[in-house]
Amino acid sequence: MNKINSLILSAFLPLLFLSSKVLAEPAPTTQQVIVWNQLLTHPNSMVPELLKRVFEVTSQEYGPYRFIPSEPMEQGRAIRQMEIEGHLDIGLFAPNEKRRNSAISVPIPVTGSLLSYRICLIRKGEKSRFNDIKSLDNLIESDLLIGQHQTWSDTNILRANGLELWTTHKYSLLFKQLLAKRFDCFSRGANEVLQEYYAHGYKGLEIEQSLIIYYPLPLYYFVNKSKPILAKRIEKGMTILLENGEYQAMFNYYFADTVKLLNLTPRTVLTLKNPQLTEKARQQMLRDDAFYKALIKNAYLSK
Repeated sequence: MNKINSLILSAFLPLLFLSSKVLAEPAPTTQQVIVWNQLLTHPNSMVPELLKRVFEVTSQEYGPYRFIPSEPMEQGRAIRQMEIEGHLDIGLFAPNEKRRNSAISVPIPVTGSLLSYRICLIRKGEKSRFNDIKSLDNLIESDLLIGQHQTWSDTNILRANGLELWTTHKYSLLFKQLLAKRFDCFSRGANEVLQEYYAHGYKGLEIEQSLIIYYPLPLYYFVNKSKPILAKRIEKGMTILLENGEYQAMFNYYFADTVKLLNLTPRTVLTLKNPQLTEKARQQMLRDDAFYKALIKNAYLSK
């Protein structure tokens, strides 16, 4: 009997040690990440889905996570919140000097270069007003006014290139003010204009068909300065998705129809300078230009 007991004990003893070891090891802590509410509810689904995939492909190294949406806030307030520890961990902005000083940018564009391709949302029936615009000088000399948010990064870009603007403090007001003829072109990125048209087109708006106003304007994830490891996690995840082709596949999935419906290639392109880019960022965008143009071309040819 003692021999049988010894055999049973010897068989189960390793399992007892293993189970006690498992019990002794604490479960990995779930990282609570406060994300800007407008990022998580972005009109183009690639923006939140890409961030989700970034965290999924880095979970083995950095552990589990949970996104906590911030309270609703406009972009200007979100940028200010990025400077305060514990208030906002991740935002989504086009870079400028103030934002680079306020938070850590992850310098990989979230939606390719589509934000750089600006298309006018206009009042229905006014396409003919844009027919004779063939150059930046034509646009400057015209009576066409562009509407912008006061805190948007490209507001200063447009002004620096000699364009007159109508500005306001609230994004949602711009649609109402366009309809009220306060300005004539609501300049939107190719990654966002279709969703906005679907949301507001019934109110008497349409997409202008002949022009692209182009200036280098990447859209980056930004991270609170108190969270440098979080910024490294996002950059690593973005790099993984670029290298394994998933980023490109997501771009095609979310933007192939957009690229075709907007007819990006035959349009007249008015090229502006972006004085807010650092020389390093400008050179990086030049190096990446062929890659992102190929993304757009492949999206156009897909499906």
